[in-house]
Amino acid sequence: MGAPVVLGLDFGGSKIATAVADLSGRRLASRSVQTDASLGANRNLERGVSSAKALLSEVAAGSDLVSVGACTFGIPATNEIRLAPAIPGWGDLSLGLELAAAFGTRAVRVATDVKAAAKAEAGSGALAGHDPALYVNLGTGLAIAIVCGGKVVSGANGAAGEIAYCLRQPADLELARADRAVLEEVVSGMALSATALRLTGEELTAAEIFSAEDLRLSAAIDDFVRELSFQLVNIAVALDPSRIAVGGGMTRSWPRLEGPLRAALDANVPYPPELVLGAYPFDAALVGAIALGIEAAAAGLGDGRRDSPGGDGPNGRRGSQAQPPSDSAKRENSDRSEDRGRV
Repeated sequence: MGAPVVLGLDFGGSKIATAVADLSGRRLASRSVQTDASLGANRNLERGVSSAKALLSEVAAGSDLVSVGACTFGIPATNEIRLAPAIPGWGDLSLGLELAAAFGTRAVRVATDVKAAAKAEAGSGALAGHDPALYVNLGTGLAIAIVCGGKVVSGANGAAGEIAYCLRQPADLELARADRAVLEEVVSGMALSATALRLTGEELTAAEIFSAEDLRLSAAIDDFVRELSFQLVNIAVALDPSRIAVGGGMTRSWPRLEGPLRAALDANVPYPPELVLGAYPFDAALVGAIALGIEAAAAGLGDGRRDSPGGDGPNGRRGSQAQPPSDSAKRENSDRSEDRGRV
């Protein structure tokens, strides 16, 4: 039997990243597969599980998988994932229970991806030693996480930092939801791609848009950055953070983003915070998932029990109502998984 290992999974809007690490957190290997929203929740979960199992076979054959840490867009609870519209059906998943059944361990911890990323940055990354601090994730979607008192703020319902739902102007108050655009529909990778499609007729990634020599796309980027700057200034005024760290796939274009954001903060915030690129700009959530796995392993190995595979609850409480699946429940889950075409 090899040394014990933990598994980390990050279910994102554009990719599913997986890593295997030892109990010290040293990453042994990692890989990712693309998310395909058109396939729905079950198939995307299957892709992530299959990728993780293949990675375990390659780098940790014979080792004891003691725990799994996972993060996802949305707010994971025991029997659902709230605020997770990016993949049809994702909100109906009992992610912790599914992963417990798939990997045969009841030591599973699940959290919101941006909050896990902020915890990683606050623990060993760009936000270490800064309090209060702010983590901004610019990826397929848009969200922030607030670090205060040494902890990532969860909120009464686990939704602190879900600025994707912010209104953009006073007139929005009088409009029905279907008649207005919330912030994520204007400031996010998917929003920028939708704008490019409308302007050019081409399906382009955010990276392609930032590198394109097209005046129409350049103007769209300027509008994007202006709106982001406006929102970030207001958040900084409200929270008075010491430092803001930015991560996510769109930070590959950090030189285009940093200057305008820095100028807006300096000109409009009474006490402008530092603005930096995250220490883990592209995989902070995966780093956070590994940390969740290590926490679950420590709890399971330290007192002879295994954690319930629930999600994080409001105010940072874990989903204590979640009960680990019995052996018969695992078999039933496995049977249902085969019926749905899952691993």
